[in-house]
Amino acid sequence: MHVSKDVNFWEEIGRKFYAKYNVLDQWHKSLAERVVRGEPLLGVTGREWDVPMGRNYRGELKIPWTVLTNYPVQGTGADVMMIARISFYRRLKAAGIPSLLVSTVHDSIMVDTSSIYVDAVVNLFYQVFDDLVDNIRRTFKYDWKVPLACEVKVGMNMADMKVVQKS
Repeated sequence: MHVSKDVNFWEEIGRKFYAKYNVLDQWHKSLAERVVRGEPLLGVTGREWDVPMGRNYRGELKIPWTVLTNYPVQGTGADVMMIARISFYRRLKAAGIPSLLVSTVHDSIMVDTSSIYVDAVVNLFYQVFDDLVDNIRRTFKYDWKVPLACEVKVGMNMADMKVVQKS
């Protein structure tokens, strides 16, 4: 599939997107105003990001749109996953399931456990996400409005993972 290199094409895509999602457009503009004033961006969890003005190829100041629209989303996602990891770890230890948290990257938590504990670990993950909105509210005093769900995959390696539904 061909993707256009034409600047006008992409500007039109952006215009249509922000016309449809005008509240997001207003929020991004408010973030840009903060950057121009030299103020940090403020996330719903209390996290702050300093985003300095950028410069274009001529050395002129410009608003770093990619950074200012990405940091609050990625940073808030990281905070949400932190709550999920902590909740999962506590439940895993309380259940006495011998397992190892192998990796957590962006929106993934990887666990190594014996096959006899797989069902229990899967259920713990679903429990974590069933309680996640309440845990966000309790931790950050923020009323999360977007539904949060998880997908649990099981396999001997990354290539052979299969989705496992809540039991």
